[in-house]
Amino acid sequence: MSYVVYNKQTFRAVRKGDGSIYYKSIGAARRAAGKLGDEYCTAHVDCYNKLDKTVERVNLMTGKKYREDVNTPLCCSPASETYWSM
Repeated sequence: MSYVVYNKQTFRAVRKGDGSIYYKSIGAARRAAGKLGDEYCTAHVDCYNKLDKTVERVNLMTGKKYREDVNTPLCCSPASETYWSM
């Protein structure tokens, strides 16, 4: 079983020190969420994956709006300069 800690308003998952977003137990996930504050909560991976976690962004080159996952890294997002400078 795996669990995720995420922001209640943005649905963005919190990354651990090793870069992973998955916790092996609900206890570990709750401890991590408790350290971050009231705006964070925990969920089982299956439940978290069912949430609508997309955000509307603007492609820097075309100016067109599109939707992408909130957990998309900047280097993979057409809405960032990093994506276009690579």
